[in-house]
Amino acid sequence: MNVEFCLLGPFEVLQSGQPVRLGGARQRKLLAILLLNANRAVPADQLIDALWHHPPSSVRQQIHNSVGGLRRTLADLACDARVTRTDTGYRLDIAEELTDLHHFHEGSRAAREAEALGDLPEAIKLLSSALSAWRGEALSGLDGLAIETAAAKLNESRLTALELLAAYRMREQEYGAIIAELTPLVRQHPLRESLRATLMRALHLSGRSADALAVYEEGRNALVNELGLDPGTELRDLQLGILKGTVTVARPETPKPKSSPPDRRLSRFYLPHDTNDFSGRSAELNELAEKVLRTEPTTLVISAIDGMGGVGKTTLAVHFAHQVAEQYPDGQYFVDLHGFSAGVEPLSAEQALEQLLRDSGVPPELIPSGAQARGALWRSQLAGTRSLVLIDNVVDAAQVRPLLPGSAGVLVVVTSRRRLTALDGTVPVSLDVLPPDEAASMFAGVIGERRANQEPEAVAEAVRLCGYLPLAIRIAAARLRDRSSWTVADLVGRIRGHAHRARFLQIEDRNVMAVLKLSHRYLPALQSKVFRLLSLHPGTEYDAWSTAALAGITVEQAESCLDELFDFNLLKQNSPGQYHFHDLVRDCAIQLVNETDSAQERRAASHRLLDYYLAATEEWCRALSTASSQRRFSDNLPPQEVRPATSSTDATAVLGLEFPNLTAAARFAADNGWHGHAWRLVCAMEPYLTLNNYGGQSYELYAAAAEAANRDGDSFGESLCWSGLAAVCRERGHKEESILHIGTALELARRAGDYQRESALLIHLGLMYLDQDDYVAAEEHFRAAQALIAQDDKHPNHSTITNNLAVVFRELGRFDESLEHLNRSLELMPPKHVVGRLVTMCNIGMVQHAQRRHEEAARTLDEVLSGCEAIDYQPGIALAHVALCNVHRALGNPTTSVEHGRSALTLARQLRMHRVECEALSSLAEAALAAEDVNHAEKVYAQALERSTHFSFARFEARALEGLAHAARRRGDIAEATARWRDALDRYPRDMHDATHAQQHLASIEDESATCFRCE
Repeated sequence: MNVEFCLLGPFEVLQSGQPVRLGGARQRKLLAILLLNANRAVPADQLIDALWHHPPSSVRQQIHNSVGGLRRTLADLACDARVTRTDTGYRLDIAEELTDLHHFHEGSRAAREAEALGDLPEAIKLLSSALSAWRGEALSGLDGLAIETAAAKLNESRLTALELLAAYRMREQEYGAIIAELTPLVRQHPLRESLRATLMRALHLSGRSADALAVYEEGRNALVNELGLDPGTELRDLQLGILKGTVTVARPETPKPKSSPPDRRLSRFYLPHDTNDFSGRSAELNELAEKVLRTEPTTLVISAIDGMGGVGKTTLAVHFAHQVAEQYPDGQYFVDLHGFSAGVEPLSAEQALEQLLRDSGVPPELIPSGAQARGALWRSQLAGTRSLVLIDNVVDAAQVRPLLPGSAGVLVVVTSRRRLTALDGTVPVSLDVLPPDEAASMFAGVIGERRANQEPEAVAEAVRLCGYLPLAIRIAAARLRDRSSWTVADLVGRIRGHAHRARFLQIEDRNVMAVLKLSHRYLPALQSKVFRLLSLHPGTEYDAWSTAALAGITVEQAESCLDELFDFNLLKQNSPGQYHFHDLVRDCAIQLVNETDSAQERRAASHRLLDYYLAATEEWCRALSTASSQRRFSDNLPPQEVRPATSSTDATAVLGLEFPNLTAAARFAADNGWHGHAWRLVCAMEPYLTLNNYGGQSYELYAAAAEAANRDGDSFGESLCWSGLAAVCRERGHKEESILHIGTALELARRAGDYQRESALLIHLGLMYLDQDDYVAAEEHFRAAQALIAQDDKHPNHSTITNNLAVVFRELGRFDESLEHLNRSLELMPPKHVVGRLVTMCNIGMVQHAQRRHEEAARTLDEVLSGCEAIDYQPGIALAHVALCNVHRALGNPTTSVEHGRSALTLARQLRMHRVECEALSSLAEAALAAEDVNHAEKVYAQALERSTHFSFARFEARALEGLAHAARRRGDIAEATARWRDALDRYPRDMHDATHAQQHLASIEDESATCFRCE
């Protein structure tokens, strides 16, 4: 059934032309916001601001509920649209052609191209068709500031398009059509002089000069009555021309003939929102605009003063990009390289290029590996386009160089704390502090114009003492604003009086420290203590619970202190309850804590924080594991008031939010001699690290933890850390290193006589052999692990071993035995072990698929996918998606198959699940082959073969070769198909059931009707 998402008029969703019920107002608004940002992540905080005037305490859960309802609605529609959870919020992945907004934008772009080629009738036809998508005022029926702002922008784009259509018609002398279209529009927008001028010209040239002059008079009266202004120059000159009879149709220069329209890809627009209170920087904006217009550079670099933060680089770059955006209609891209983001690793060129390629419309399965190949594809995407690329927060020239285009016509704006002098061909603009007049204007904007006008000289002196730095000005003015008994002269006196103190920051001879220390001086004692001690926090964000532990106060006191520090502009807040320092303010707090608090007090505060994070991690991770199987590390710690997490879903969300702080705390502990905390923190995180497939910094964490446990003299802890490191290596395909680490862990366990630990390690070793497709060795180790705990019927590892044996049997083609073991595993598994049950159910779905019970498999795997999404179990989501990709291909649903395959591929790459990545590529290729797109299938199979060979995954190399054989046979090349199937047989692991598919085809190579499990 045809589905259309309609934003250009009353907001609604149509299915086969009939409106679809979308639930309540909040769900409708949520869908609208996601549609306005289609295929781009919308931060959760942005959604909260848009959906609630005063967010409730349960806002995160309500967002989750609304998204869940929206997912069910989209699933019922059975269309190419899906809401995906991201690191920061949610993204609506949707085929853009399902929206009327896409029809309007694409039609407008095509019209401009037709006009550029000199085909004006075609341009008129295309633009008229694009405008037909409009049914009234955009997004009518919805309210809220975010919606109203977006609607205003959309409505303005419609008026602009109507003006452009009228201009086209004018050149074709279609005066009657212009008059019919513009007469009602001029009534609706009486102060829009450009519309009125076009209508006057059309009336005059059609012989209705008197009517044209009447339209002018109506406009003049409206302007005078509404604004107290006379008409602009254009209207006045046009009236005079009509009176003199000199108005004619302006004939454009005949364009040079072109053989075909330019090759334009789908336009993409990803610039961040422009700030609504941008002030100053007029000289820099004029300089940038002049250089861009004059030199048309390939690259434009904006660097900050001496690498200093807080001077407004990104704000200026985004504002400038919005100013010139219309000159770059083919795409406006944005990427933050996190060069100087606290607690965040800078993006590699490969990571940044993947984002840019995805944004430019390249399907994930066609994005090559490696920075060099991705860079070449990125340059080809931009070649011949008028695009703008904003690259923010760059470390140095080497980081940005691979992202640069290879041809002119593309504007690249780069921001960095360093001058990028090593980047050839740039137009450098060093962003200095504000000029005195702009600084005074900013100061007055904070404290109020009336108050500032009473003491203009004092304002000038205040901003001079602030060094004209935007951050310092805003902080000082905010202090004054909140103290009505102070005068500006009072503030100046206090700033000047503390100029002798150690300076916080220097810009030539300007001093900023006086302003920041004044802010601290007037804080109450408790808030002052919290402000100082927060600088000891090794993480990136602080909540009330960690702050309470750090300062040795109650959570209620901590909440009050954080709120007051936020009001004082000494803390920033990007999401409810989460606070962080600006870089410069943090530096100030560090200096203050070193001056004010003794080394013993600072160490005690850090110890309290590490105790808290250890207890909290254990508490949160308990919800992700069975109580009987989780080790306890915090029994000897003082009682802790821990941030609550009442379910596995809550725990996963809290751990996702706190993970950067936990990893930072573990590194801090290792670096500062708290060896027991260092290894216990990492081991306590194990359920969450497993949940995320041991991605990110897991290797570094376990390596440091193993060293810390050794220094702590704890052999049990050291064994835990080595086995954790082995698990990381196993997931990343480092087989030899993984076996080496598990051997070290086994030796430690056997030396200690810990048979339960030995059993768990043998399971690990069996999994490693399973990953190497050595099914005999895998079964042998699972059986050995089982024997060690045979006397303990209640041991939780029984269900794990039974599940793993089932996987072995599945790979050997013993499907009935596999199902029997999987069902037995579910019986043995505690009901609270949600993740384990989902993994086992996923294995059941895969076996059902292998038995050709595809409908049952689809139902099972849909249930698994929903369960994994409910607890945000990312590896499980990836596994369910790739399995559903295979099932829906077998069911004859290639579109749904591709949707699942691409979701699996994206997640697998994010989580570095390389086996799933290789399977997803082959599964996507099989879906393409099922849809008769042989060319695309061969390209994706080639990617699958390259990635499988890179990771030495023999089974996936074989599957890719098998797929290339299918493609060759589809092309009629029997010789190549035969060779490919033989190569596949050579690569398949011994005794693996999947090899029988290639054997079937080789046994009936001349039979064109022969099929196998992959192609039936």
